[in-house]
Formats: sequence, C-alpha cells, structure tokens
Amino acid sequence: MALLRKLTIRSQLTFIACTLALIILIILSASYLQMTKIVKSNNNKATSDLILQMKQTIYANKDVMERLITNIAFNNDVQSFLTEEDKVQRFMLSKRVEDLLINTRTLKEGILDILVIGEEGSWVDTGESRRVVAPYQPQVDAEEGFQYYTITDAWDQYNTSSLFLIGVNIKYAQPGERFNQQIGTLFFVISPKALMGSINSISQEMHSQAFFLDQDHRVISSGETEELASKLETLYQEQNLISDVEKELAWSGRTYIAKGEYLPELKSSIVSIIPKDVLMRDLNSIRIFFGGIFVVGGIIMLVLFSILTNNILLPLKKLMVYMNTVKRGNLDKLKAGIDLDGYVEITVVANEFNKMMNQIDTLTKELLDTNTALLGTELEKKQAELSYLRSQINPHFLYNTLEMIKGMAAVQGAQEIRASASALASIFRYSIKGDSLVPLKTELSIIESYLHIQRLRFGSRFQVVLDIEDAVLEDLVPKMILQPIVENAVYHGLELKEEPGLLRIHASRNADADLVITVEDDGVGMEPERLEWLRSMLLDSPKELLSSKGAGSIGFANVNARIKLMYGAHYGVDVHSVAGQGTWVQLTLSSKAEVHHEFEGIAGG
Repeated sequence: MALLRKLTIRSQLTFIACTLALIILIILSASYLQMTKIVKSNNNKATSDLILQMKQTIYANKDVMERLITNIAFNNDVQSFLTEEDKVQRFMLSKRVEDLLINTRTLKEGILDILVIGEEGSWVDTGESRRVVAPYQPQVDAEEGFQYYTITDAWDQYNTSSLFLIGVNIKYAQPGERFNQQIGTLFFVISPKALMGSINSISQEMHSQAFFLDQDHRVISSGETEELASKLETLYQEQNLISDVEKELAWSGRTYIAKGEYLPELKSSIVSIIPKDVLMRDLNSIRIFFGGIFVVGGIIMLVLFSILTNNILLPLKKLMVYMNTVKRGNLDKLKAGIDLDGYVEITVVANEFNKMMNQIDTLTKELLDTNTALLGTELEKKQAELSYLRSQINPHFLYNTLEMIKGMAAVQGAQEIRASASALASIFRYSIKGDSLVPLKTELSIIESYLHIQRLRFGSRFQVVLDIEDAVLEDLVPKMILQPIVENAVYHGLELKEEPGLLRIHASRNADADLVITVEDDGVGMEPERLEWLRSMLLDSPKELLSSKGAGSIGFANVNARIKLMYGAHYGVDVHSVAGQGTWVQLTLSSKAEVHHEFEGIAGG
C-alpha cells in the first residue's frame, strides 16, 4: 500500500484494472480447467460405455452363434450322417444336413460358411471353405468346447482379409456304446460383422471406429478401408494400445483417443477410437465462449476505465493548474473561482475549494488587520516600557555619585556608609555593564550585595536562606531579574511585619527542564482582591502595572514583561499570597531558549 501511494492516480487505477483483469482471467481459467476435467470425465465414461456396449453386443452375437452351433451339433440328421456307414444313406443324409446348414446360415448375417466334417473324412459345407479350415481341424480340442480362431489370409476366398473361425467337436448324443464319443468337427466361418453386429451404427453415432484385433495385435476388422486398418495396426503394435487405459495416438493430422479391452474367449481384443476434437468440441465451444467473455469484458473495462480516469484526472489536473495559478499570485483567478465537471465528489471538492479560498482571502485580510493592530499595540507596549526605563535614574550618574560617596566615607572613617555605597555601586555597575544574559550564580551575587544593604538598614529583622541546586548555577538568566522580586518581598512583605521574618530563594529545574526560581517570604502578604488584580494584570497586559494604578508592582511588571519578551508567553511570573502569612513568587524561564538580539537591551535594563 505504501508503494501505491507513491504512484500517480492513473498508475494506481491502471494497476487496479490490470489486477482485476488478471483475477478475472484466473477465474475463467480455473473454471475452464474444472469444466475440462468434467468434460474429460464424461468423455471417458462415454468411451467406457461404448466399449461396454460393444462387448455386450459381441457376447450376445457370440451366444447366438454358439446356440446355432449347438443345434447343428446335436441335430439327429447330423449325428446320423456322421455315424452312418452306408454310403447311400449317408449321401441322402448329407442332402438333409446341407439343407440344415443352408437354413442355419440364413438365420444370422455374417455366417460365410458352415462345415460338418466326419472322422473318416466325410464332410458337408455350404461354401468352399474346407481348404481354409483344414489346418485348424487338428487344433480343435475335444475338452475345451467352442474354440475361436482368426484367419487373416482368406482374401481370395471371401473377398476379405480377415474372418473368425469357430470350431467345436461333435460328440455322439444317442444312447449306446458310442455315447459322448467324438464323431466329427463342426466349423462356422463368420465375418467379424457377425459378432460386431450393430457396433458400427453405435460407433457412427459417437463418431468413433471399432476394431477387432487378434492376439498378435493384427486388425481383423474395421469400419474403414484396408489402408486405414493397416496403418492403425502398425500404430497399435508400436504403442501397445490394447489396455483399459485411454491413450492418444496421432494419425493423418488428427489426434485420436483409443481404448481397448481383451476378450479371452475370442482370443482377440476390441478397440474403439474417437477423434479427440470430437470429444473436445464442447470444450472448444467453452474456450471460445470464455475467450469472447474475456475480450468483451476487457473492452468494456477499458471503456469504463477511460471514462473513470477522464472524470477523475481531468478535473484534478484542472484543479492543479488553478492552484499553481493562484500560487503565482493571480488574484483575478482567485476571485473567479474554479468550476470542475466530473463526479459528484469532484464537484463538491471544487465548491468547497472555492469556499475555502474565499475564506482564506477573508481571513487573510482579517489577519493583516489584526497583525497591524497587534504590532501597533506591541509597539506602544515597548515604547511604554522604554519610556519607563528611561525615566529611571541614570545608572551612570548614580554609579559615579556612589563611587564619590564611598571615597568620602573612607576618608571620614564611616565604614558602614562605605560598605553600603560599595554594595550599591556593585549593583549599578552590574546593571550597566556586561552581557544581558548572565549565569544564575552571578545574579545571586548581586542579590547578596542588595541584601547586605538591607541588613545594614533592618539589622536582624529577617533571615535569608538560599536553596540553590548546583546544576542550575551556570544557567543563563536575564540580568537584574531577581532584584526587583527580592526588593518587593523586603519592602512590601517583611518590612511591615513586626516580628522577625524569613526570606527564602530556591532554584531548580522542573519536569520540562525549565529553570524555576522561587522567592518566598513570610511577611504580611496580600489581600485576595489585590492578588487577583495583580495576577490578572500579569496575565493580560503589563500596561496597568506600569501606570500609577500599579504603583508598588513595577518590579513584577518589568520582570514579567522581560521574561515573556525573551522566552514567550508560556513563561513569566506567577504569584501566590495569603494575607498575614506571606507571598510566594515563582519565575519560570527556559534554560534552552535563545534570546533574540532585539531584546538584549530590554533584558539588560
């Protein structure tokens, strides 16, 4: 899916269309293969049924032949002819036997000749087959019953190259000494048609050919020409097709499905061959049908794909051109909007895009107006802060004056005055020289100087505790960021308290790695109304704190404004106080933020 997202919509749609076509092709192929199996199975069953019908027909004709042979063998005239010793009587009986044989021959089509041969050499037949059957007379076994032989060299006699010979020994059936003794031999000379009967008609219905083959795999009979029979005989011998398994053979440009079955009683086999294209003609129709469906479906999908891509891609392309035009600053196009023709979704996108562009235009104007007002306000705020800062006592003048006082105190021996002037000079020297950002430990040293001055004034009225983590001593902070807060704690918290007080300064990092400095006193605190007003002013705007209304809170204003100007609105001063219990002031500064150059003057005071 990630790879598809990197492609164009046209490529994705093409990929999806090809995938669908492949899936359809796989489904059609799977269906075709399944139908092929079904058709082949049905064809195999049809071939097996054909072989079974052929076998049943052959055995039924075989039974008819054997009944006819039995009737002749046990006929009284035949029995008498074979046992009569009087030549005259035997001659008379031969005529009657001949009539019997002629009548029997007419009962079944395909009987070419019937011969009755006696032990002493007498014989009766209906044709000229004695020469043909003579070699087989000694082979007839008295104990085996009906015996079948195939003859393949009787063309000059019967106008066919192959025929069947059925032989059986005639035994005496009359009571007496000669009962059940062999008295002669009976032969039926028959064409394969006599046994195959209606097989050819069955084969023609299924467009197949039926064959008899002897034990040497020679074709005895077929429904085709002698040339075809000879060719198939060679193929059968080469490929050993006489088995129950279907096999394919190619001949004369066609492929045939061949299947055979051996008939042990006849010492021969029956084989049926069916052209493969006949068996598979249903499959060919199915193949053509599926191919047509795939082609037609492909054309339909191609047309739908073209319509789909045009309705999606053309409007999107138009939208991209419009967006690039707007991007280049063509405001006329922006005001005119865009009209896209396509699917409902595309139209909705166009309408929403036009609305969005109108809203952007409106919001841009409003934003410009707002920014103009904000910049004006910010400028006024900075001007007010700078005006206030400039209104303070000139640090250089104050610093020079303090140095003069310190020198005079040293001459006069007033050490406390000298120490106070020296501490105050250090504070002002620190405020006017050096970088606007200093390490926290430097800022704390100035607080020590300030507190030294306050101790000279208040003595032991309050105690100072510094709780500073070593890890934050090197953190950079704006110069003079703590002095106003500590000064506010002394003058507005501890000075008004009658009993001794405590001033505690704590510095550490919070969970966001920001520097947090807390200045806490246990002085008189603030009333809730005063605290609420102070906190709201710190949150909203420092202007009120800088006005006369905010007298006494200028330190908070300066510190809070400088922190926010340097680090952002998320940083600044937070105040908590309880009347009669003390005040807690927290300064939050970013230990990672970079201070902008334009604010360095403000940070330096």
